[in-house]
Amino acid sequence: MQLQWHKREGGEWHLLDALDVNRIDAYGVFVVWRPGNGRASVVLYVGRGALRHEIESCRRGALLGNASGLRITWARVDPHDVDAVAAYLYQQLRPLWGEVPRPVPALPVNLPLTA
Repeated sequence: MQLQWHKREGGEWHLLDALDVNRIDAYGVFVVWRPGNGRASVVLYVGRGALRHEIESCRRGALLGNASGLRITWARVDPHDVDAVAAYLYQQLRPLWGEVPRPVPALPVNLPLTA
């Protein structure tokens, strides 16, 4: 499945702490990471569900809410496929935190950090 990962108008990734979640009205998956300086980026969190609510909850949480400079992207996914897509992202990106996806067969998608 080919997902459309969201970026800012200039082609840069969104900043988690500057994102206006009120403009996001979709269901899908999202990825939060810390960009690397001369080394690989570290994926911190993979989330899924009603994006506005889930991203806002992530920002208010103790783990990611106080960190600056974190990047985020998201993609719309049909609610029927969201658990399978999240399972694939979790397997491939190995986030430091997040809910372990439900035991469903993973549905391969294009990865956001290669978009």
